[in-house]
Amino acid sequence: MNQKKYQDMLAQRTENIFKDWEARGSLTERELYYFLHKLKGTSGTIELQQLSLFCASQLEILSSSNDQKIPVSSLENLKNRIRSHFDGSEAVKKEEFQLPDCYINQLDQETFILIIDDDLEFVSYLKELLEKMGAQVIISLNGKRGIEQFYSMRPSIILVDTKLPDMSGFEVLDQIADTARQKNTMVALTSEQATKENEIESYRRGAMDFIPKPFDMDIFFPYLFNRQQRQHAISSSIITDSLTGIGNRRYFDEVINNFAKKADQSDTTFSLVMVDLDHFKQVNDLYGHPAGDDVLRKFGEILHDEKREGDYVFRYGGEEFALLFVNLQADEAVHVVERIRNKFNPLSFNSGDQSFNVTFSAGSADYQGDTKDLISAADQALYEAKRTGRNRTILYDQRKRMVKRKLMVIIVDDDSFIRQILQQTLLELQSPDIEFTVKTYSDGPAFLEDDWYTPDDYFIVLLDGVMPKMDGLEVLSRLKSDHAKTNVTVSMMTARKSANDIKAALWLGADDYIIKPFQPADVLGRIEKLANRLFDKRE
Repeated sequence: MNQKKYQDMLAQRTENIFKDWEARGSLTERELYYFLHKLKGTSGTIELQQLSLFCASQLEILSSSNDQKIPVSSLENLKNRIRSHFDGSEAVKKEEFQLPDCYINQLDQETFILIIDDDLEFVSYLKELLEKMGAQVIISLNGKRGIEQFYSMRPSIILVDTKLPDMSGFEVLDQIADTARQKNTMVALTSEQATKENEIESYRRGAMDFIPKPFDMDIFFPYLFNRQQRQHAISSSIITDSLTGIGNRRYFDEVINNFAKKADQSDTTFSLVMVDLDHFKQVNDLYGHPAGDDVLRKFGEILHDEKREGDYVFRYGGEEFALLFVNLQADEAVHVVERIRNKFNPLSFNSGDQSFNVTFSAGSADYQGDTKDLISAADQALYEAKRTGRNRTILYDQRKRMVKRKLMVIIVDDDSFIRQILQQTLLELQSPDIEFTVKTYSDGPAFLEDDWYTPDDYFIVLLDGVMPKMDGLEVLSRLKSDHAKTNVTVSMMTARKSANDIKAALWLGADDYIIKPFQPADVLGRIEKLANRLFDKRE
């Protein structure tokens, strides 16, 4: 692992802060304290241990609550001492941390990590290490964005810093801890302030772990494997969805296989109905996730009450549900589904002084000897119901052309060679259930002005950061300002070395970033993982 680039990034950020001090003429003791506090944690993580120790010694004589002004002219010695640690001499005193070969690609493909932390040097360094281990990593630089990504991307592990620009890590915990516990999502708070009080508060508010900064990587990675094993053990032992009280995805897999064995050995039959709540993300966005949880809870209650003896109902994942009907044909199951619809659709849900209703779409199919084919058939019928107006049930018809979920990958880059290479690479994407298309644009205005968007499909945009007609950051800003486009994921492609550019992209809503030059195969792997994450409903 080449940590020199992260040390250079930190040095540049530090110089930018010094320039800001010069322009202002003074700063408060509180500001100086928090500057040194963050510098201490980051420098220790990227092997600038002497700088970390120097910052720690200065913190002992400063106060975090004193707003007395300090003239910048009096800080020349301090600045020079800090600069001296970036001259490269310290880097050779201690061997850089090397990721052991036994850790490469050892995290399973389900490991999806969300890091909520505004220290770009630290999170970039950690992201690079974790991706070498096989994990998929997304970054949020503030609490609000982190909470949004938690609910939309369904990470398996979350690392939250206690100090964020818009809220504290504890406040983030307050909004995600209960749901994370229900989903068996591991949440750890991280902090340069490894005080007893912070650790107590972390556990009190629902964190599973508290990790001091700077990270000791020799400890962090075995810890990560330990927590992953724990998640697997818990997931394999639970069969009930904690929010709705009905069966979970694991129990569904078990029951449908048992149904299939009985059907294969006798004259019995069964059918499957897949159900998806309509526009559910808008419910969360408009009325809040607690209101969305109320909808899911009530829907699960109605499913349980309306099912017949011997039938099974499950929360398949997110807002999607599955119903298994024993000795009932798919066309007969539709009548049960409509009875559920008549009970659910008239319900009025409340959020503050607002009320709203929710509908659902469904697809029904018969077992024909293969459970995978059955799930695919019911899912295709469900997708057809959503594409033809929602709030309806469609019976699967094998005579019709198979309807796949659609994912368009869009490349926006002024370099024709990059566009051509990426397009040829991404055309290799194949899936039995997803229809992939690739579209390219040579500049931002052409992309923004074109009629590429549809509300029922999914989009991944690979957006170049530097283009002549319109900067990639401006394109990103305009794209993300359209809040209706909730099904668009953006990965910035940038050759810029400035940490500020990457930070600006993440602040504007980019979901990921890719540093140029890159290998096309690496981009293909990222897209495949992200596509599986978008369409796999497992919690």
